[in-house]
Amino acid sequence: MSLSTSGIDVTSIVSQLMTLEQRPLTVLKTREAGFQAKISALGSLKGAVSALQTAATTLVPSAGTTATQKFSVFKTSVGDATIASATSSSSAVAGTYSLEVNQLAKQHGLLSSTTATPFSGTNGTLPTGGTLTIRLDTQAGSLTPSKTTDVTIAGGATPEAIRDAINKASAGVSAVVINGTAGKQLVLTGDTAGSNQFIKLSGVTGLAYDPNATPDPLTDAFSQSQAAQGSAFKLNGIAATATTNTVTTAIDGITLNLLKGPEAPATSLSTALTISKDNSSLTSGINALVKAFNEFNTTATSLGSYNATTKVAAVLNGDSTLRGAQNAFRTVLAQVPAVLSGATLQHLSDIGVNLQKDGKLTVDATKLNAAIASDFTGVANLVAAYGSSFKTVADGLVGSGGLIAARSDGISASIASLGKQSAVISKRLTEIEARYRTQFTSLDVLLTGMSKTSDYLTQQLAILPSTSSN
Repeated sequence: MSLSTSGIDVTSIVSQLMTLEQRPLTVLKTREAGFQAKISALGSLKGAVSALQTAATTLVPSAGTTATQKFSVFKTSVGDATIASATSSSSAVAGTYSLEVNQLAKQHGLLSSTTATPFSGTNGTLPTGGTLTIRLDTQAGSLTPSKTTDVTIAGGATPEAIRDAINKASAGVSAVVINGTAGKQLVLTGDTAGSNQFIKLSGVTGLAYDPNATPDPLTDAFSQSQAAQGSAFKLNGIAATATTNTVTTAIDGITLNLLKGPEAPATSLSTALTISKDNSSLTSGINALVKAFNEFNTTATSLGSYNATTKVAAVLNGDSTLRGAQNAFRTVLAQVPAVLSGATLQHLSDIGVNLQKDGKLTVDATKLNAAIASDFTGVANLVAAYGSSFKTVADGLVGSGGLIAARSDGISASIASLGKQSAVISKRLTEIEARYRTQFTSLDVLLTGMSKTSDYLTQQLAILPSTSSN
């Protein structure tokens, strides 16, 4: 303890007085801590609702798509994955097919001549430039070529300059220069294999090429190193062709990607293509919804709990926002969606999804699989309907301007208000403390002065001559 000369502990006295003065500020800080705890709890609630919202959204078909189409998923498998691969859409039909690949699509290839070379200018350059039109088309030509690109070629361009100009144009053609024993040759190769990818060149003297023209090796600047061609194959013995190695029209809902063709002397490669129904998207969607609902239930129960033993309530115990969210989702489980009116399957329990006493859902996998096997469309419609109902409720809770957001905003406003009050009180406390220190310091000085006067008088009285009375 540090005492003044008068014996008064000014610091201790002021500290004790300020402890009393700070009680209103302490109350405000306690209230703010409570509000902050509610903000955090509402954040946890929002997270649980958002997870349920996501799970529900995945069950809702997009516009123009039926529930049956959304959940109609097929698996494809190819016996020899080096020969082909396959993908499916909802319009596929289960079945097994024999696939025989007779010919793969190939890229078109051109090679500049070393006799009628286009590089007859000075130092092996192109004599005259211009605009080179590169057209990718069928051999016979069509009104709508696959691609047409104009490339500017300068007069006196070297083979390398022409190569770079073509590659820079992204014309669907790759160019390289090969410097062989007979001189430099420009090699053009189509980027994509297919019978609609013949390379046609026009517009620049010496660089023209038309696959329909009768070749004259003495005058033609380019020769064909590889003809563009489509693919040829058989499905269950039925011959078919395609423009490229990607086949979309042979089987409804199936895209085939041919990867390997026969090598001479073989004329075909054979494998099996199997298409089977896959219900995993439907069952996994249901299980994901149940999991998200149960996690929401656990979170909500914890946030609103009350421990009777310790008599301690959780942060959101009795909170109207929490109760509103719980009641809204319980209503979804209790009410049949309007779109299911008259349907054979109307309740989640009809497909094995049951509500337990603890508020959680369970899935009877056996009943669910049986329902899917007997009425796939009915199950799909039911799941989509309940997914939509859950989504609507979740949107209203966590969406922009939703119930949870509004409640959080209200609490945040209260925290801001408390902050302003605290600032005012803190400023006043600073002034009060300064006043206390001034007052007690003055008192200390006064008492010190009085003490000195008292000591002086005592000393003076002590030296006075003593008198005796006769």
